[in-house]
Amino acid sequence: MKFAWKIFFVSFLITILSFGTGGFLLLNSVFSSTLENKIQNATDSNSYVTVSLYAIFTNAKTMGYDEDYRDFIVNSFSSQVASGGSDTKVRIGNLHTVTDFDDSDFAKNIRNNTRAWRVVQKDDNRFVQAVSRIRLGKNDYYVQSLTDITDIYKSRDDNFFTYQIILMFVALFASTVLVLFSRYITRPLVKLSYTAQKIADGDFSKRAEPAKTKEISELSQSFNSMAQYAEEYIEQLKISAQSRDDFVADFTHELKTPLTSVIGYADMLKSFDLDTSERRKCADLIYKEAKRLEALSTNLLNIIVLKKDSISLSAINTQALTAELIATVEFLLKKYGVTLDAAVEKAEIKAEPSLLKTLIYNLIDNACKASKAGQSIRLSGEAKSERYRFTITDNGCGIPKDEVEKITRPFYMVDKSRSRSMGGAGLGLSLCSEIAKLHSSQLEIKSEVNKGTSVSFTVELSLYKDGELYE
Repeated sequence: MKFAWKIFFVSFLITILSFGTGGFLLLNSVFSSTLENKIQNATDSNSYVTVSLYAIFTNAKTMGYDEDYRDFIVNSFSSQVASGGSDTKVRIGNLHTVTDFDDSDFAKNIRNNTRAWRVVQKDDNRFVQAVSRIRLGKNDYYVQSLTDITDIYKSRDDNFFTYQIILMFVALFASTVLVLFSRYITRPLVKLSYTAQKIADGDFSKRAEPAKTKEISELSQSFNSMAQYAEEYIEQLKISAQSRDDFVADFTHELKTPLTSVIGYADMLKSFDLDTSERRKCADLIYKEAKRLEALSTNLLNIIVLKKDSISLSAINTQALTAELIATVEFLLKKYGVTLDAAVEKAEIKAEPSLLKTLIYNLIDNACKASKAGQSIRLSGEAKSERYRFTITDNGCGIPKDEVEKITRPFYMVDKSRSRSMGGAGLGLSLCSEIAKLHSSQLEIKSEVNKGTSVSFTVELSLYKDGELYE
């Protein structure tokens, strides 16, 4: 059932129940008040006639009239009041005189000098019957006042019927107005539902239109925010899925090249009688490709482990760290024919020692590969606020601007042929990025083609001591 029709039926029932109950109670209250007035008038009239009868009889007795004459006076008074033109009919006599409704027990149970009343019905008419019992001399007299109140009940029934008709029309009118009003109010909700259906069908760019009412407008804004988040999240999932597919494709390609070389040279060794120099050459090539595979699998494993692991930080002296790094990269510097300048501010930092060395080593290795023989690489470090910043700078070939954001992806290489010729697989910077994240940092890469590249990251600063820079 639609929301507008729900409002119609609910409002119709509420109108009927509330106004119906209130109206019927009001009409019944007016009826009860009118009935009480009629009863009061009937009993007052009966009281007046009874007192008058008693006064006439007493006066006749006082004046010395005999009993027969007193009975004559009573009968004359009875005839006089019985022939009155009022709505209340009065009758005076013995017990049989007041049995209009074939019920003598009502009058019989009335004691002397008391009065009783009741509402009785005969056919479609209703009456108030008030009866008094009085003893005059040796006889008991009954004074009956009978008031017709049929018009009161008829008026009540007519009012009830009229009110029912009016209530029905009012309820229908109010409910119809509420249906139209609810359709006007719920129109933005209908549009919002339509928008939600469009999004469910795959149109994630669909947005809800702003509404005039504050509540619906806030709902539309919240819905749009949700839709925006869903669109961005799905886009991220698409990018993630694409990255995963690219990762698998690149990984397969990276494995295929060295495996093909290993299989080819191994087949040559098995199938041909080669001289010593050729066998040595084949074995050397197989060794290099196997080492490349080993480095590839090690780096890939490290990336996977780093994404799922946490680290414990230790205090490290930057001066000692720099000395160890210079000794470690000495082989690289000689291999590529470059020099390293180190300007590291003395301080104590918090980091995981082996991972931090791996991070800086890989960045220096990349800088060496990007540089030409005779060029210089710079390693600098400085304390800033509560963090310590390391920066590795080279003057090599640089990276195109549109490639900078991609180079930390696994297997991504700007110059694939040059990188593979140097034994690279595109995992170095990806590994460095994961290590930086574990230290609550990220790689900041600034590069310009043919002018060089600068890569920096930060670690937590433990202690700082003023002094000369380490050169």
